Amino acid sequence: MPNIKPFDGFLVKPEAATSVVSPAYDSVSPEERRRFSESNPENFINTMRLQEDFPADSQPTQEQLLQANRTTLETLLKSDAFNETPRPCMFLYQLGTSAHVQTGLICEVSVQEYEAGKLRKHENTRSTKEDLLARYQEVVGAASSPICLTYAQNNLIDNLISELILAKPDLDFLTRNGEPQKVWCVSDTDHQQALKAHFEKIEVTYLTDGHHRAASGLRYAELMRAKTGGNTGDEPYNQLLVALFPDNQLNLLPFHRCVKGLNGLSVEQLTKQLSQSFTVDLQQNCTEFSCKKHGQFGMLVGGSWYKLTIKPEVLDSSNPVSALDVSLLQDLVLDPILGIKDSRSDARLGYIAGISGSAGISQAVSEGWDIVFCCYATSIQQLMNVADAGELMPPKSTYFDPKPRSGIFLRLK
Repeated sequence: MPNIKPFDGFLVKPEAATSVVSPAYDSVSPEERRRFSESNPENFINTMRLQEDFPADSQPTQEQLLQANRTTLETLLKSDAFNETPRPCMFLYQLGTSAHVQTGLICEVSVQEYEAGKLRKHENTRSTKEDLLARYQEVVGAASSPICLTYAQNNLIDNLISELILAKPDLDFLTRNGEPQKVWCVSDTDHQQALKAHFEKIEVTYLTDGHHRAASGLRYAELMRAKTGGNTGDEPYNQLLVALFPDNQLNLLPFHRCVKGLNGLSVEQLTKQLSQSFTVDLQQNCTEFSCKKHGQFGMLVGGSWYKLTIKPEVLDSSNPVSALDVSLLQDLVLDPILGIKDSRSDARLGYIAGISGSAGISQAVSEGWDIVFCCYATSIQQLMNVADAGELMPPKSTYFDPKPRSGIFLRLK
């Protein structure tokens, strides 16, 4: 496993790619998405709009918005922005930043593999979002944002992919912010069968991004099975669009935490309580902080940076979730000292994606957040350990960069 499959679909045309391909949807705020959508009506992002992208006093109903998304997709297809593949294809997809490049395989896998727990997850999902995304598939009828999976690096797969990407790519362009994107269509059945045979030897795959899309894919399949009475496993609604990347090519960034208020403590009282579990070192003349290892945190409070290093006797490695840095911060600091019990809903807790760097931290401070905690990035091995144990990570534990873009590949349901 996994049992990978080619699919009938569409690939954006080279001349349309820069204008059509969407920014990574969950990397921009609703307000940023709204402004981008309005100024770029030809962009694929306009087929994925949510109610939160509109001002509160002028939001369409959810059904109105879904119908508008469908109409926009139909208009985009009629605009000749995509080439339909002449036969079922897999795609090799290479994406990168200035400092990192990764190459994966775009294909289908059966939703039944997710149903059977063969795609191991590490995040919880919300039923309301699952319902919305399943309804999106029912009304709009398209998939363009692949569910991201990872697997233990395999030399046979690496060697075959390295050979195939020696050919000229079918698509080669830069996104609006200069990120390189390349695509090779794998239409040759011998190459498809070779990839299929190699991936069948992969024991486990792990969800890295797209937990809600995977869960909603199952909901949509169940809905269609009930509606049509069909469940051979070969129906289009029984397939998930996925991107498979080897674990050694993924780039994980941290999610930092920011807090409103000190829970009635002075900075001196705060650092004294922290010293029970951490070695606390004031960083003189420090303007920005970067964590160097697991168990180390940076704390910006009162205009000064402190380095917090977990004391060895406090660590508990028996549970893969408890050993995560974000769990240590929650269990030893945010809950007992700062009074933040629920990291999912407490309005006093905010998050800063590591991709925003020092600018994101400065913005949080300017917005009135009183404490910023810098974290070290969760490792891919930690993610796998949590998934293997059947456990779930706290919210905002991982941030993968770069993220696959929507509007490159298109598969109609």
